[in-house]
Amino acid sequence: MPAKTMLRLSACGAAVAALMATAISPAQAASTEGTKITVRDTCTELAPDMTSCLSMTERRIEVHAPSGISVLQGYREYSTSTTYPDGSYTSDGTRRYVYVYSSRVEVPDGTIYFDPQVARVDGSDVLSFADGLTCVLDTNLVEANGTGGYNHSTGSCTYS
Repeated sequence: MPAKTMLRLSACGAAVAALMATAISPAQAASTEGTKITVRDTCTELAPDMTSCLSMTERRIEVHAPSGISVLQGYREYSTSTTYPDGSYTSDGTRRYVYVYSSRVEVPDGTIYFDPQVARVDGSDVLSFADGLTCVLDTNLVEANGTGGYNHSTGSCTYS
């Protein structure tokens, strides 16, 4: 990983740690369930002769402070493929992310709604189409309060 990206991720991690340290008094401990690993490998028939498959592995840690602040940090690798009568489409990619939320509300059906404060996402995707078109997308963004920040994401496509 380039040193510039590592420096940005380290700075983001330090900011999250500082935020958590100021939000938790010594008498209150943050809760975490440790690292959660999710593995998904599914195929779905979307229509006759049209199938979509997903393989994904995600490692994530969640920290929830008594003050209501929640931090989710993780890494995801995925691969998708879709076939249809006139062609196919595949994509492979990765995501590294940190999300900081100021509060969370869990409704009776178990759904959790978060109030976003800071989002940091880095990743890359390669999309390939049956006609020879290949696109490479690099994601590099930070959002604050659900808006703005910076987005240095790039993308380019070529035919082979």
